[in-house]
Amino acid sequence: MSTPPAGAPEKTVPASVTTPVASAKPPAGLPSPTTAAKPASTAPPLAPLKSSVEGEGWKPLPKKLKIFGNLVTEVVNKGLCMYCGACIASCPIDILFHSDKEEPIMRGTCAACQVCYYSCPRIELPLAEVEERIFGRARRPEEAILGIHIGTYSVRAKDPEILKRAQDGGAGTAFLLYALDNKLVDYALVSGFSAYDPWRPEPRAARTREDLLESAGSRYTPGGQVGGLADVAIPNRGGVNFEEDKIAVVGLPCELQGMWRMNTHWIATPKLARNVVFTIGLFCSKVFDYEKMMVDYVQGKRGIDLRTVTHVNVKKNRLLIRVGDKLVIDEPVEAIGAAAREECNACIDYSAELADLAIGAIGSPAGWTTVLTRTPRGEEILKSAEETGYVEVKPLSPVDKGVKFLERLCLKKRQRDPSAYMRRTTAFPKPEPTLVNVELPMKTPA
Repeated sequence: MSTPPAGAPEKTVPASVTTPVASAKPPAGLPSPTTAAKPASTAPPLAPLKSSVEGEGWKPLPKKLKIFGNLVTEVVNKGLCMYCGACIASCPIDILFHSDKEEPIMRGTCAACQVCYYSCPRIELPLAEVEERIFGRARRPEEAILGIHIGTYSVRAKDPEILKRAQDGGAGTAFLLYALDNKLVDYALVSGFSAYDPWRPEPRAARTREDLLESAGSRYTPGGQVGGLADVAIPNRGGVNFEEDKIAVVGLPCELQGMWRMNTHWIATPKLARNVVFTIGLFCSKVFDYEKMMVDYVQGKRGIDLRTVTHVNVKKNRLLIRVGDKLVIDEPVEAIGAAAREECNACIDYSAELADLAIGAIGSPAGWTTVLTRTPRGEEILKSAEETGYVEVKPLSPVDKGVKFLERLCLKKRQRDPSAYMRRTTAFPKPEPTLVNVELPMKTPA
């Protein structure tokens, strides 16, 4: 409040003056904030009240806080955690970490902010709302099986080295290389390997062609992929420029569910999608526990040193493992059936329905990758990569035998029961700000 010049008469404020101030109206059943005016005779002079806007003022919280302990009880201990890493990335005080048990762990004191809880797609995933946010529209009837998409293609990388190292047609690696070379992104969040445990996946930021080649190929055990976005959320961590770096994200269907859940719920971390330019999703029927699959079976029962393994593949229900150019395991995938992770039984997304580009081997000839372009950005990347010589592309018809087989696999996965999380009933609703009148006390003239 400005002070009048010396000798100037001081203005008076009528007792009936009211000032609109933004206030958040909490949901039914929660205590309402109140503003009590003191009697005019005892109130000191007040400075003008500053209006609050969304993000500046307080936000009402549920009566019972939902913290990391609740996440462990309701998701991890119930066999629903698919280790996507969303809670790890979203923690604002950086106390959640990856673990060898393929589940998040906490090292530190929880701030009870609830962000990790409401970032988890296995607490709740209102799919229609998330798709509206990503695609700007709802599914059409003809998209009920494969999800929202623009085109369906068979794609193969033209780079011989990519074809040698990548899975199938190397389309994902070629798209990422095109994006890096043409400055669409500064790096890609991909799945690399642990320096300590051979063939254990972990998030990796790929900035160069060499980085992409090292991370090429499929992973069949989870690595907390989305947790790599913690490098974005936490300044100066991992050499990432939070304000400027543009990102491409590669992930399994469940991992992309986690990324979009934490970027669409208001108590989560929407800022983490700010710099994401596009996403690549991977077709997936299920994943396996690293210790049970790679350590107990491949290395333990079959006696193969994991440090010598050069390629792991699951194709046509066969487990295929190579050491050098030699195929050392060619067995029915049922041989590692006991290693399948329990949480996959609740997932119904086979074809990465929340990606810009969804890719996988099913639907295309050997040596090619099936690609569904789901957004205009995904379609643009595929077409531009083709025009600039990174990939060769063949359109697929909806009536092609391969596409029909892909649809059957999608339908088969939809027979699982997602009712534990595919809903919108438990989330604490976002309060709608309203204007209220606050009565100011009258200032007594001098």
